[in-house]
Amino acid sequence: MPGFLSRVLVRMAAAVLIVGVLSGYASADETDFGLDLPQVKSLVILGNRSFDDGELKKRMRTKEKKFWHIFSKPKYRRDFLRRDLEAIRSFYIKNGYFSATVDLESVEKDEKKNLVKIRILVTEGPQTTVRKLSFTEQKLIKEEDLRKGLHLTEGKAFNENILGIDRFTLFSKFFEHGYLGSTVIPRAVLDSIRVDIEWKIDPKIPVKIDSIHVTGNSKVREDFVRRELIVESGQYFKLSKVVESKQNLYNTGYFNSVEIDPYGLDLENGDVNLDVQVRERKMGYIEAGFGVGNVHSNRIFGEWGQRNLFRRGYALNLKAEFGYRLFRENKYNRANWDPTKQFEMYEGALIFPHVFGTWNTFATSANYTFDATVEPARVRQTSLSLTVARKFTRLSTMYFSYSFENIKREQVEDERESSRRRALDLSFRKDTRDFYFNPTQGTYMTLSTRLAGGFLGGDDNYYSIVPTLQEYRKVTRRSVLAYRFRFGYVEPFGVTTATGVPIEARFFTGGANSVRGYRENDVGPLGNYDEPIGGNVLLLANVEWRYPLPWLGQYNFGGVFFLDAGNVWSDIDDISGSQFNLFVKPQDVDVLDFKYSVGFGVRYYTPVGPIRLDFGYPIKLYENQSRYRIHISLGQIF
Repeated sequence: MPGFLSRVLVRMAAAVLIVGVLSGYASADETDFGLDLPQVKSLVILGNRSFDDGELKKRMRTKEKKFWHIFSKPKYRRDFLRRDLEAIRSFYIKNGYFSATVDLESVEKDEKKNLVKIRILVTEGPQTTVRKLSFTEQKLIKEEDLRKGLHLTEGKAFNENILGIDRFTLFSKFFEHGYLGSTVIPRAVLDSIRVDIEWKIDPKIPVKIDSIHVTGNSKVREDFVRRELIVESGQYFKLSKVVESKQNLYNTGYFNSVEIDPYGLDLENGDVNLDVQVRERKMGYIEAGFGVGNVHSNRIFGEWGQRNLFRRGYALNLKAEFGYRLFRENKYNRANWDPTKQFEMYEGALIFPHVFGTWNTFATSANYTFDATVEPARVRQTSLSLTVARKFTRLSTMYFSYSFENIKREQVEDERESSRRRALDLSFRKDTRDFYFNPTQGTYMTLSTRLAGGFLGGDDNYYSIVPTLQEYRKVTRRSVLAYRFRFGYVEPFGVTTATGVPIEARFFTGGANSVRGYRENDVGPLGNYDEPIGGNVLLLANVEWRYPLPWLGQYNFGGVFFLDAGNVWSDIDDISGSQFNLFVKPQDVDVLDFKYSVGFGVRYYTPVGPIRLDFGYPIKLYENQSRYRIHISLGQIF
């Protein structure tokens, strides 16, 4: 009987416990996840001296009501607030405030308006910082070079987790020099609120590459893989050369993935093997697509290619593109429906990498282009080009090409109807952008020069130079400041001086890809019928602030504010300081005035670049000119 009674009591106690737990969960669920949660009217943080309110609040999921919270009003949830308090405390600890406390002082609720006021109290305490940083003696790397890139240096907040990051940074410096067996051990000594850090470093001995093995290739010959490697057996292992070799293999277009891994490390003998693992792409491909925009209007394009022709490593590609204007003056209504072909292009190219066993690439290409984007001119051009490209580093390349061109011009006054041209082009490019289609940091610099005619022969004689600088900087974690500066100069000589630079070699500006708010190619000199005729001198500047749209950023939507400025002139002597005045009355605006515009835009980001919609507002307005213009295109303006 006592055994039976004890079992009954145990079961009753368990039932009571379960009911209590479930009621507790129900209460928490009702409070934290109910449909009628109160709104957060204010969120006050007290006691914070080292970090301002904004720095702490951006780490919280609990938000206070702001004027822009029209549709999604911030709610008070206890579970979020508990995590927020811990997030703020973790932030303080990360910055060396190990005794910091973060407490909820009060939550005042207005039952009538269903609002709460939250007060949080922070007690920071002292900050623990690095007092001294030292390294054991070694002769391989100078101390000033060891210090570069370290987070924990004198005066910085101490965080034990950062020691691991600094250890990897130091190890990579020795790894780069081939010392794969290096030992890097930190010793942190705490003295009250000061920390002395000593790094014990033993480089050991440098390691040489014993052998290189290639696996995964079936269609691409092994010698084609090895020729892209800048590491060889017998060399000391260098991480930078391994990384560059990997990038070279990707640049061939032959492979979907490339891995170069060291294995068989023998520290006693100082050697290591490299395993180059590749996974091949399909060598033949067909691509097609379409796009919209103001410049080439609505366009379709297609390409066929072979990356490894005859298994000799040659590349062949054939392209075609067509552009149609569907509405006159880009006014999108039925009355202006007028489908007209504005652009047509056919191109074929045959590319020979590592010509004559060098790091030079040779390409020959043929091209036919019909271009009517600068109305009313219509230019047909057939060309054959021979190009040699020399890659100096992973980021910089020089191109040298010689071209034969046959040009026919229609609906253009005071110019040859046709001409034959011989030209030499020399260009240099340096690209440190982190992403081609939508960069967030880095620079892109180009310098393009051309000599046509002269000792080369042909009917057109001119030379040109066009330097361009584009730079991208992160303003915040998700917003980017981007700017572009471009200068262009072209000058005729010889018999071409009388007729001037051909229209297809002049500079044009205005529109979706240069100075938004103005019509395409409409900024600069005009002809007898107010048609754009281009110029010999170009000045162009663009500044954009790119940021994710509130609430829509998670769906790949972004916003842009921009400032554009530019113009073209027939001659450098036509430029004067007064043309750069910012504000001019409409009746005083001249075609030679430097034009400015401001505006905003919306971006939808795709894997091949953003679809952009821009609203441009010209600052210098002509009389009877539209106060704004809409531009639609695919890809960033720069």
